[in-house]
Amino acid sequence: MSDYNREGDVRITRDVEEFRPLGESVLTIGRFDGVHLGHVGLVRAVIRAAAVDHIERSIVVVLWPPPEWVLRPAESRALLTTLEDRLNLLSELGVSEVVVLPFDKELSEQDPEEFIRFLKKRFLMRKFVTGPNAAIGRNRSGTTSALTRIAERVGFDHVTVPPRGIAGDISSSRARQALENGDIVSVTDILGRPHSLEGPVVHGDARGRCLGFPTANLELPEWMVLPLDGVYAASAVVQGDRLVYRALVSVGIRPTFGSGDRIFEVNLLDFDKDIYGRRLRVFLQKRIRRQESFEETEDLVAAMRGDEEFVRSMQPVRESDLLPFAS
Repeated sequence: MSDYNREGDVRITRDVEEFRPLGESVLTIGRFDGVHLGHVGLVRAVIRAAAVDHIERSIVVVLWPPPEWVLRPAESRALLTTLEDRLNLLSELGVSEVVVLPFDKELSEQDPEEFIRFLKKRFLMRKFVTGPNAAIGRNRSGTTSALTRIAERVGFDHVTVPPRGIAGDISSSRARQALENGDIVSVTDILGRPHSLEGPVVHGDARGRCLGFPTANLELPEWMVLPLDGVYAASAVVQGDRLVYRALVSVGIRPTFGSGDRIFEVNLLDFDKDIYGRRLRVFLQKRIRRQESFEETEDLVAAMRGDEEFVRSMQPVRESDLLPFAS
């Protein structure tokens, strides 16, 4: 299925079999987990190359499911972003097309040149843009040097974009590690925007409401990487409501009550509506403190009031950082 994002000028194709080229293209391909600043630089290089060479289309091809899910399911790591978020974030960078290419074992066993010929034919590819660590095709043998040789044989230009770093390499792995360490500032620096998670609001035990802090329990994919247990300052948007709310987020097992289950719950400040079943997007901004076990409920409430005061001192995320909700 092909459709257009909210600006109406980027075509998103969720099934490569339905893709129909609208002209010659400059193309890049990858997983794009997190859509971090390195990905942004790569995509902007695609857009620049298309403009300089007067090539009609700039295309980003997203591999889904992630190759590690298919090739090494027992070792699969958690992910930063859903497919829908990747498509929306990439489309907002200004490319002509974002296309999903299903990844399976058959694709992984293709010879690099065979795969490149497929890309050239399907997307009318004139120029292929990769990062310096590209490794495409069977046994990841399509390295940058191999791609340059393939380009000469097949008839297209291969461009390598240098890495971009802030105090070290920018990568999805670094962003995941920072998130798991509760280092939200580093996550924001790597991504170039506040990291967000989205899911439906499900019923909890209503304990927060009894304490004067009603919370929404967020149901997230089991493969989604979560921040280190603790309390976080955040902003949130409710599906169907364009207002941005300040929010407190608690991640963990709620040691004061010994719940045992790890949950992600959100307290929206100055908000008291029934949103069960609706989707909520939460933007993490800063870790306030670790989770603590309080002997007295009054001590917990006092700590939460201090957390609330901290959140109110922060600016919520900008409207330009918002993302569409999944259907």
